[in-house]
Amino acid sequence: MLISDRTIGSTTFLFRVVSSILQHPWFRRIFAAVLGLLLGLFLVAFGGWLNQQSLHSLAEDLRRAYADHDARAMEQLYCWEGVDAGTKARVRLVILQEFELPVAAVVVRPLARIDRLDHPGLRPNLPAAANIEVTYDTADHLSSAFLAGRDGWFHHRLVVMIPAN
Repeated sequence: MLISDRTIGSTTFLFRVVSSILQHPWFRRIFAAVLGLLLGLFLVAFGGWLNQQSLHSLAEDLRRAYADHDARAMEQLYCWEGVDAGTKARVRLVILQEFELPVAAVVVRPLARIDRLDHPGLRPNLPAAANIEVTYDTADHLSSAFLAGRDGWFHHRLVVMIPAN
């Protein structure tokens, strides 16, 4: 199969234009800077997307635990690091009490300003990243808000407030 002269000529022209532009040091610097900026923006956007996916996955796991009335699955959603036995028992009691209510919606919300403030005598066992709000299917639409914190790079767990030392 023969290649036409027109194809060869256009390839040669394109190659000559690209090679002549890349010979200028200022163009190489600008090209490298733009490429680095685009790569950085992509990595930040991808990290934010992974962060949101982890939060929504935690919310879905929370909804599923409520729907299945699975106290064990609910307990596994919490970060128990630094939590004493008494606090853990109180959280378990609250879990069992809330399972009696049917769930209407589970929504991930941004962290409110008040949740970023220090509370007297208490601190979160993970840095809080978002609120997960559970609205119950009752006549007065009761709701509960859970703090979610990042446990690792892109894994979130429910936060427990522990005594500040």
